[in-house]
Amino acid sequence: MNYLVSNFIKAVSVPVILIFALFLIVQNGMLDLTVWQELLTQTPMLLFIGAIVVALRFKQSRVIYILLFLLLSWALFVEIDHFKYLNFSPSLWFLSQLFILVLFTFDQNKTIWGRHGLIRALIILAVILVNYRFNQSITLHQFLNTEFIADLHLGGMTQIELVLSVLALLMLAVKHILSPSKTVLNTWVIAFFLVYFKLIDAEVLTHLIAFSVFGLLLIQGVLTDSYQMAFSDELTGLSARRALLQSSISLGKKYTIAMLDVDHFKKFNDTYGHDVGDQVLKLVASKINEIKGGGKAYRYGGEEFTIVFPNKSVNYAIPYLEQVRESIAIYAMTIRDNNERPDDSKTGKSQRSKNDTSSKVVNVTISIGVAEREGDLKDFDQVMKQADEALYRAKQAGRNCLAE
Repeated sequence: MNYLVSNFIKAVSVPVILIFALFLIVQNGMLDLTVWQELLTQTPMLLFIGAIVVALRFKQSRVIYILLFLLLSWALFVEIDHFKYLNFSPSLWFLSQLFILVLFTFDQNKTIWGRHGLIRALIILAVILVNYRFNQSITLHQFLNTEFIADLHLGGMTQIELVLSVLALLMLAVKHILSPSKTVLNTWVIAFFLVYFKLIDAEVLTHLIAFSVFGLLLIQGVLTDSYQMAFSDELTGLSARRALLQSSISLGKKYTIAMLDVDHFKKFNDTYGHDVGDQVLKLVASKINEIKGGGKAYRYGGEEFTIVFPNKSVNYAIPYLEQVRESIAIYAMTIRDNNERPDDSKTGKSQRSKNDTSSKVVNVTISIGVAEREGDLKDFDQVMKQADEALYRAKQAGRNCLAE
């Protein structure tokens, strides 16, 4: 878990630092954008509309409704006609933005125009009506200004707003840690800067730049996640076959390809079930992904994997491939009977600390076929075919070995 949290911190630190640097440059007058202020006023709308088009194209429905709400926030901020008369409470609208960001981030990418889309639209409408109804509520503002700690001043933010802001950021962080997504990560960055601006009461120009950045972040998130879905294997996390074919275009004149296959995989599935089969594939993928020597691992399909060594010969690649083969062969995988697995996690942990007679330790092995682009093998498909034939020879030789 600590590893996942540290990964999250590293991931968000880059965009946060870059955006902070941009704001500081503008605020300190190092970059004079006042002459472009009129253009910057309209830029967020264009970027949000562009992001909505991209989200529609890649069926990222939850992002569309986040964008629509942020577009409304922009319209309120720059006082677009018909919006400037709403005069919403800044505190209530700030919390509404965080609420929408968290709610739709935890939502699923279901249909855009169907029943689920109607529910989302009704949620946004309800939030708008609540803001309109309670914008002058004395009781609400007294509640929002409640002080838990006396004489604790937080700039433009109340203590309740701070608590809810921290809660929103924590929820978005947990969502990304449990289900990594560039869109979720960038939504966290957007929420972070909404909180930051509330604390410091940022200038108008900085706000306009921020809205533009928000649009770019969501465009990047949708495109990155869509690329990941298209070019990554969901089960193992490795790059998928499509990514392999795409990368083959830029391999150059010298490279080595290895085809790897899990031995007796069908037997694992038939004996232990598909769930165990999936665990075997994940184990093998994790070991293959640790390949040294500049090799890049892919899941080719089923129980087959591919490793490509750009600009490397067969003789160079073989020692690294043997390391992977041996690391998989010596790894003892424990298989437990799912029918005897307790529902309670504490009971399960207690059982695992004892000698569990219902568990069985098995070893997984792989066979490897390797080929180099040389001589008559000038086409990528030809090299792949040669590596596949070498893999067949490794199987014929008794498995758990490598053949050229």
